[in-house]
Amino acid sequence: MKPASGLNDSNVPDNESMQFRSPRWHYPLIGLILGIGAPLGAFLLRYATHPEVRFSPAAEIATHRFFYAYELIGTCLAFSVAGFAAGLHAERLRRAEAFYQNLSEHDPLTGLYNDRAFRDRYDRALERAVRLRQPISLLLIDVDHLKQINDRFGHLMGNEALLHVARALRRAKRSEDAAARWGGDEFAVLLESGDESAARRVADNVLQRLRRAPLVAPRGVIRVSVTIGMCSALGITAANDLFAAADRALYHGKHSGRDQVTLIRLGPQGGADDREATDAELNG
Repeated sequence: MKPASGLNDSNVPDNESMQFRSPRWHYPLIGLILGIGAPLGAFLLRYATHPEVRFSPAAEIATHRFFYAYELIGTCLAFSVAGFAAGLHAERLRRAEAFYQNLSEHDPLTGLYNDRAFRDRYDRALERAVRLRQPISLLLIDVDHLKQINDRFGHLMGNEALLHVARALRRAKRSEDAAARWGGDEFAVLLESGDESAARRVADNVLQRLRRAPLVAPRGVIRVSVTIGMCSALGITAANDLFAAADRALYHGKHSGRDQVTLIRLGPQGGADDREATDAELNG
């Protein structure tokens, strides 16, 4: 199964900005500046050691203009070429480092964040939400009956179903939201500064995209659905655990018929609001 190639669009810098910051252009410029310093240094050395140069610096330059010009052009060219070669090497190293960093943070099948990278972002987002009193929301998404898809159509189509859900998440979430493959058949979306209304829109968008676009398999059409546990919080403390609340909402949704959204709110005092809203209530 081919992994997804476009990871998180928000994490990929545009090509123009990457070229502007590229060492292959910075290093030749530094070499050019260093090259200019060679004839200047030679002139200053002669100026300090030869009284006739101090007496008539213009005559010194006129007399040895070919020497200074040769030294200027030669050193600038040599330093620029060396800088370009060093810049290419540094750029290869930087790209390799970025590649392996990216590889360590993303799920190889779906291209979404893996659980470790997602947990890091969750911890930082929660700290900011507590400090700045900002809203924060979390969606836990479970693929319904994935085992049945694997048993009936094979594991390759099971992977296709996971990719199908991952694509729906990418298109449904906001550009600033982080999406991850949280487990075997479970996904997560973190909405930093996202209130209940924003989280509802994303969750509903995911459900509608999957309902409108079934997965076409060689042996038939597969209707892929998900159950979403949603937790929205405002005015929380560091002791709050959005994962536990969203997981409880997910559990409720799975035992209430699946293919729906169930919401749990965390109140200002850090306690969970007992009210839970199903998909019908959210859209009603």
